[in-house]
Amino acid sequence: MASASRRTLELRAGTDSRRNTILQLARDHGVVRVSELSRRFDISEVSIRRDLAKLEEYGLLRRVHGGAVSAPGSAGARTFDSRSASRLDEKRRIGQVAAQLVERGDCIILDSGTTVLQVARHIARIADERGPLTVITPSLAAFRELAHVRGLQLFVLGGIYQPDYQTLVGPQTLANLRGFHVDKLFLGADGLSLEHGVTTADILEAEVSRAMVQIADRIIVVADSSKVNSAGFTSIIPLSRMTTLVTDAATPQPFVDNLRMQGVEVVAV
Repeated sequence: MASASRRTLELRAGTDSRRNTILQLARDHGVVRVSELSRRFDISEVSIRRDLAKLEEYGLLRRVHGGAVSAPGSAGARTFDSRSASRLDEKRRIGQVAAQLVERGDCIILDSGTTVLQVARHIARIADERGPLTVITPSLAAFRELAHVRGLQLFVLGGIYQPDYQTLVGPQTLANLRGFHVDKLFLGADGLSLEHGVTTADILEAEVSRAMVQIADRIIVVADSSKVNSAGFTSIIPLSRMTTLVTDAATPQPFVDNLRMQGVEVVAV
């Protein structure tokens, strides 16, 4: 009896640990998928769905087709500022190297996201030597970084404000993008995977990102290694559509090799 009780406690502890990990993944990436969690934990999809159902029962997740998303307004939901502080050293290095890809006289567009924010921060430091630059963005966080830079032509796209992402989305944002053409797009991501490509957790943000892709000659994705082999709720573009990925040195080599075989430049810092 004592052995059976101990085994029950061990199983319960393992389940709790797995559910905590699932919850953290959802908070970090905005979305988790049943198929990917099943492979990660080497358990059945039925067991994963049971975990998601229990987490939803507690109000920590909201189930969607094929997975779950972090519950809006839950105690664990991560703010833009807290996401900005996560893996900050990696994001700073990525932002600095990505900003060096800006050439004199470029017209660029900056996506929303905490890594793109670091790109904006470093562009502000080199704008004098790369000017005159034109920058378009829906991100109010990026706007704040660049608003004080003299000699920079700065366009802020209108739209509906999303406080969780500090960005503007919706029909007005899409309409304002029409007619623009840019040399480079700096695109953030909630996930990068061979199956789903470049992904994000928000459908409205994905619409804006896709529209920006259509007007850019070069698509430079900036994402740290924690985003690799994970997927957000909705796809933006396939990996092969990227021109360049700027990431950190912990990105798995097989993933890097696959991208290079598809003609994507990979810069690991």
